[in-house]
Amino acid sequence: MKRIQDGIPGKLIAWMLLFCAVFMGASCGLKALQAAPYLGGESYQDTGQFRNLLREYQNQIAEAFALDHELEQADLTYVERQQIMERMQQLEQSLDPSATNFRFVVRSAGGEVVTSNLEEGTILADQVQEINYAFFILGEFFTSDAGEAYAAESSIPPGLSENTTSPGKTSQEKTVYTVECGVPSMDQLGTVQDDFAQISYRYYQANYCFSQWLIIAGVCLAAAAAALFFILWAAGHKAGVEQIVPTWQEAIFFDLYLMVMVIAGTALFALGWYLLECFYSYVVGRPQLEPEYGWLSAAVAAVCVLFAAVIALTLRTLAVRLKAHTLARTTLICRICGWLWRSGLELVRSLPLLWRIIAAFGAYFFANVILFTRSMYDGWAGLLWWLLNGAVLLLLCWWSLGFRKLRRGSQAIAAGNLSHQIDTHRMPHDLRCHAEDLNNISQGMAEAVDEQMKSERFKAELITNVSHDLKTPLTSIINYVDLLKTTDQTDPKALEYIEVLDRKSQRLKKLTEDLVEASKASTGVLSVNREKIGMAQLIDQALGEWTEKLEDRKLTVVTALPEGETWVYADGRHLWRVIDNLLSNCSKYAMEGTRVYLDLSRGHGQVTLSVKNISREPLNVPPEQLMERFVRGEESRTTEGSGLGLSIARSLTELQGGTFDLTVDGDLFKAIVSLPQAN
Repeated sequence: MKRIQDGIPGKLIAWMLLFCAVFMGASCGLKALQAAPYLGGESYQDTGQFRNLLREYQNQIAEAFALDHELEQADLTYVERQQIMERMQQLEQSLDPSATNFRFVVRSAGGEVVTSNLEEGTILADQVQEINYAFFILGEFFTSDAGEAYAAESSIPPGLSENTTSPGKTSQEKTVYTVECGVPSMDQLGTVQDDFAQISYRYYQANYCFSQWLIIAGVCLAAAAAALFFILWAAGHKAGVEQIVPTWQEAIFFDLYLMVMVIAGTALFALGWYLLECFYSYVVGRPQLEPEYGWLSAAVAAVCVLFAAVIALTLRTLAVRLKAHTLARTTLICRICGWLWRSGLELVRSLPLLWRIIAAFGAYFFANVILFTRSMYDGWAGLLWWLLNGAVLLLLCWWSLGFRKLRRGSQAIAAGNLSHQIDTHRMPHDLRCHAEDLNNISQGMAEAVDEQMKSERFKAELITNVSHDLKTPLTSIINYVDLLKTTDQTDPKALEYIEVLDRKSQRLKKLTEDLVEASKASTGVLSVNREKIGMAQLIDQALGEWTEKLEDRKLTVVTALPEGETWVYADGRHLWRVIDNLLSNCSKYAMEGTRVYLDLSRGHGQVTLSVKNISREPLNVPPEQLMERFVRGEESRTTEGSGLGLSIARSLTELQGGTFDLTVDGDLFKAIVSLPQAN
């Protein structure tokens, strides 16, 4: 083992192994990165690359029709006509069945075949794995997905006006064509080596070689780590010499050496990152560009080798210095700092604070005695005595002012003003050090509070963003359910399933809306327009909407409203939501056959609305927990509630300057809303 550690061949082999392992690992990692877009899916036609390429060919069909339409224009010049004809010839060659595996049929609005690249007597469904549909408008150079035409509520395809009909229908203003197209499956691809064949090959290679590339990359990484460990273990050892032998690298100050290596490493990292971005942009997922930019893989791997060499050399010289115990001695900064530390330590040891105070007081005492004694005989001595005592008085005043400033700052920080910073300008050294410590404490506490507030804002923003992201697919689900409800369904099971989908999607829509409103209300970002509102009238309107639903639950509403109108100073829209949530809570959770009491009272500048009901389920949670998000009084979760109604009501009430309280007495549930009375 000692011979291997001291031998030069072993070190050279370790360096070669390190470079080869890094190069191979980087190359395999890049191959895995290149194959990542082709993973997943049941076939190569499920990849995004295939869809993008398919859309390019669909756009070529639309472009060919548009160019043919432009040729019919009488005002074209000869050069323009020749350019259009050359482009049409290129498109015709690109769409020729002998040059591509792409097969298509273009149909008019009436369903007649306009053009196709299929052989006579063949059917598109027999030639391709899956038929894809798209449509385009004559004169435009792009196509649109046919499925998008029915996603919106208006059922108008993207890019069409209200006067233009959907695909498959005639229009008086624009001519719409439908493209039926596809590509054969992987085992049915012909001998044509086009981009679709390249994507098929990449898909096959990715799904069968991706794990192998990752394993090889991992093995190479382990080999590189082992080689680096051996290099560090053998660094400084030489055959026939017991002690550590430094090289020319250790003759350079370590901080200067490290600075050069950091600059070189940063430059290599920036270069490697740039090449990796180029590799990802031009090669990953774009097999047609790989022959042109294939050198990027080797370039990235070479930069990784150089970067690994920089790290290995830096760690090697560090290991040698640590083994020889010369790191501090061979570091320039450490030498300077060591000298300063020793000098300062000697000064501090020679003049401790206590002895400095004693020495200063002794000097003052003897000077005071001598000057006071001399002042009886010499006027200048008396003047010096007054100056000495005046200087001492000023020094004490300076200390007292600094201490008062320090005390006030401490009181401000203790009172909760974490942003307060004590002014250390012209403050005695010892007091300044203490003040700086307090400033650092307040700054650290302020940063901790800011971090907590940021975390709360992040939670609210996360809920809002997720809710907004759910709206788009949820809207599509609701629209498709509405379309299904308009179809003739003979199967009663299908009608039942459609009804369940409709009910659940509407519930999910209500939940996402509640999530957004709860998030906005809790963070205070909702706009509040407070004005004079009639509370009794608002309650009557709300009861008008909820009476039928409450009667269906066999709930009797008992109201106690004062005579005349009761005016409050609130936002009508938010106040309506508070009352609506309270009545909704009664409808969902009140026991059937009981009464719901609504009491409205005013006095002492406040208007109070009380809503009481008997809970259907035992209230097994405290009132404070009921007002938290996603908490409901019954844990079976068999109702349609989201657990956000009371939380939203409380937040909206507080935004309007009011209070929202809950009380629970057995099964009696009582919500109290108090708002400022409008004079």
